[in-house]
Amino acid sequence: MGEFEKLLEEGLELKELKRGEVIKGKVVKIDERNIYVDVGYKVEGIISREELPDARVGDEIKAVVVRFTKGGSPLLSYRRYLEDKLTGFLKACYEKGKFITGTVVEKKDDGYVVDVSGLRVFLPMKEAIRNLREGKKIVAKITEFKREEDGLKVVLSQKDYIKAQEEKKRARLLSKIKVGDLVEGKVIKIDPEKGITLLVGNALRAFLPLEELSWGRDRNPYNYAEIDERLRVKVKRIPKDGQFIFVSLKETKENPWQKAQQSIQKGQVVNGRVLEVRENGLIFEVMEGVEGFVPKDEISYDGSIPKKGDRVSAQVLDFDPKRHKLVLSIKRTLPKPWEEFIKKYPAGSRVVGTVEKIEGARAIVSLEQGVQGVIHRSDLAWIKPGRIEDVLKVGQSIEFAVLGLDGRFVKLGLKQLTDNPWETVLKNYKVGDKVKLKVKSVHPFGAFLQFPEGIDGLLPISEIPKGLKLQEGQEVEARIIELSQDKITFSMKEKEEEKKEDIITTSDKGFTLGDILKKKMKI
Repeated sequence: MGEFEKLLEEGLELKELKRGEVIKGKVVKIDERNIYVDVGYKVEGIISREELPDARVGDEIKAVVVRFTKGGSPLLSYRRYLEDKLTGFLKACYEKGKFITGTVVEKKDDGYVVDVSGLRVFLPMKEAIRNLREGKKIVAKITEFKREEDGLKVVLSQKDYIKAQEEKKRARLLSKIKVGDLVEGKVIKIDPEKGITLLVGNALRAFLPLEELSWGRDRNPYNYAEIDERLRVKVKRIPKDGQFIFVSLKETKENPWQKAQQSIQKGQVVNGRVLEVRENGLIFEVMEGVEGFVPKDEISYDGSIPKKGDRVSAQVLDFDPKRHKLVLSIKRTLPKPWEEFIKKYPAGSRVVGTVEKIEGARAIVSLEQGVQGVIHRSDLAWIKPGRIEDVLKVGQSIEFAVLGLDGRFVKLGLKQLTDNPWETVLKNYKVGDKVKLKVKSVHPFGAFLQFPEGIDGLLPISEIPKGLKLQEGQEVEARIIELSQDKITFSMKEKEEEKKEDIITTSDKGFTLGDILKKKMKI
């Protein structure tokens, strides 16, 4: 065959090579940029080395003719061949949401390059699990599939596959778990306002509310767990949707109220810690999870209040473990201030107090912080006043005599600060004595006569001579006919009897009864 015929034949052969045609060839040469392939024609095909970075001389490959160079060399694409070959398969997987497998071949700043049956596709970093390494086989779903000018664009995501696997795992876990079971989970989130979220079996989420952290009042979740820490909890509730379960940490421990039922009794003194100070009282912790209430009026005698965190003793006033009710008193464990006061100021002492209020026939007196005194009307003066207000005024500070205790009050007196006039009267007078006294007051039943010592005695109406009218302030002579610590009685009738005695005595001196009558009748 001549040269012309050969050139003609070769020219004809080259014309038969078309764009988009799939051809088969053998790698004959590789340089830094290209791979040269013998495709059975005089001119070698050229493939970018980026498309086949692992190719070796002698490898047989298939490629698609993309275009021709000015020199007539066909430019080939192995990627285009794979794209054309896998387009139907990948498109079907994309449209039906099926998973595909691939191998991670390269890590970039924004994601990973994955080999799917020889085709390089992209897996964004945000759609991948953490810490993927080259050579790692993955299962993913196609989230983007389209043909662009430079080739087929395929984007993957592992999230759906991971979610599907978690669903299966969660379903298996839920089929085995029931309320009351103890499970272990890893802490994945802590919310100080709500609680702790755990991951059980790397698939099932469990929520631990603040109120289920402890039997006590501590609701700070950071005091119970840290991120990635593992907690053993008890299953409380399993919602129908099965997306998560509710768990309890406190129920993994014994109910402290049941324990307290064996060790706490009414009237017992217990030690504890002040958890909270409120306007109406204190919250008092006896043991972890067992808290009681100390009413404001049971905190102290002097108004002092312990601080949060203080350890003190308290007496149990009421205890109902079934209702989680515990009422306590701190002040009943303290020395009674009125008893301490009376030790310092025994009966007979003199103290200064301020009148707080007047209640009927008694007055309440403030002595010291937490100590009150009481004085009754009978102890105001030796001569009992008509009203207590006649002697004492609210806010008045005055000296009192200590008489002893009257319940939780210190019993006080005023009259005890002066001499007892009764004793003076009993000492200076006796029954039968005649005394000149002033009329203090006149009444239908008689009159009261007053000694200079201030003591009153009664002159009954029956002991006043007939026709004699007494007036207040009038001085009269009377005879003591009854005298005791509690009662003095007078009589003025002794004067008439003396007149009768005088008449009898005169008749003995020459006068007769007839003479006397005649004289009276003026006969």
